[in-house]
Amino acid sequence: MRSGVLRAGLLAVMLTPGWAVAGASASTAPLLADNRDRANALHPDRQIELLEKKIGQMLLIGFPGQRPGDAWPRRAAAMIAQSRIGGVILFGHNVRNPAQLKRLTDAFASAGGPPPFIAVDQEGGRIQRLNRRKGFTRLPSAKSIASGSLCDARAAFWATARELASFGININLGPVVDLNINPRSPAIGLLGRSYGADPETVVAFADQFVSTHALAGVLTAPKHFPGHGSAVRDPHHRVVDITATWRPEELQAFERLSAADGVAMIMVGHLIHPRFSDGDRPTSLSRRTMTEVLRRSLGFDGLIVTDDLGMDAITERYGPEEAAIMAVRAGADVLIYANQADNGRLVESVIAAVAGAVAAGRIPESAIDRSFGRIMAAKQALRRPGFLKRAANDDNQDMPKPTTAPIAGWFPPADVAALTSRVCAEPPQSRGDG
Repeated sequence: MRSGVLRAGLLAVMLTPGWAVAGASASTAPLLADNRDRANALHPDRQIELLEKKIGQMLLIGFPGQRPGDAWPRRAAAMIAQSRIGGVILFGHNVRNPAQLKRLTDAFASAGGPPPFIAVDQEGGRIQRLNRRKGFTRLPSAKSIASGSLCDARAAFWATARELASFGININLGPVVDLNINPRSPAIGLLGRSYGADPETVVAFADQFVSTHALAGVLTAPKHFPGHGSAVRDPHHRVVDITATWRPEELQAFERLSAADGVAMIMVGHLIHPRFSDGDRPTSLSRRTMTEVLRRSLGFDGLIVTDDLGMDAITERYGPEEAAIMAVRAGADVLIYANQADNGRLVESVIAAVAGAVAAGRIPESAIDRSFGRIMAAKQALRRPGFLKRAANDDNQDMPKPTTAPIAGWFPPADVAALTSRVCAEPPQSRGDG
């Protein structure tokens, strides 16, 4: 966000000696002090420890298990407490029902250390980890939502954002702002994940997604930069070259949103295009994409997030350590590793590899400090729901208060129609499941 609280928070925390994020324990205070003179005065072993903790904050991991006492949730909570990771990403296999989810996220939030990011892909339609079958509010697909009004979309997004916030989830990895240029694109068009082929339409619906989540205190990450809607392949299975299909208008939504108050993150996809790639590297590992285009050309100063570095598009060509080094060198702030189960040492090996690259001069330590500062500023902002100027200036008097529910602030599925009618001038039109 170019003019919002995140930038102001970043300046505040980086200019204040010994600053700390609300909720962090006293034992982590040295980690939260971005004071180079103080750091240089520490024993070399302590300097390495602090560097590794800063790198750890850049990692967002997936894990198996549903209960706080299960092996992997316990490990993840311990890594949060020790600042070996910055947070977790939840998938369908982590979610059984509302009460179980609340216990799980509470365990992470109370683990100690800097407050964690708790992320989920809750786009709607086929991509939603909290679904109606498990007792949560249904969110239609982007394609279905775009067939209705912006008012209906706002109500649907508000219900989702409030629900996520009530369960302790503070990042929704959306909206998808890829243009539906190829309706048969296996990762976008065929799944109904796009709001349309027109940039103006996509931006209008994405704007509602972002602003309602910001009001609820949930960060969002428009994706997949620089545009995945024309692709004929799926990066979950292989590297995707969009050289012959990508169109310049695919950049328009990202250009608009990168300048908007409320957009704290942008997710970069695993795509290859000579305008954005370093040679044949995916955009998620390319400095041209992250530093030259997103940072310098578009002026984006929020968090740059990679798509899952465990996708085949990456793992078929690079090991996790090499991919991490390349992503950080390119300018990524947050690295996602969605599947920890196959490699119990992945977090430690990635931290060691990136720290080694810093020691060898391959990655400037200042780059780690900048990413760490952005991350901690975002975590500070999350402590203030409705923290964005734009959201605060919106027509928020039309937003209803949470209804009474077993978990405070949660909208049960039966209340969505009533919620929509309160937000909109007219009741929503009936639409399919998307």
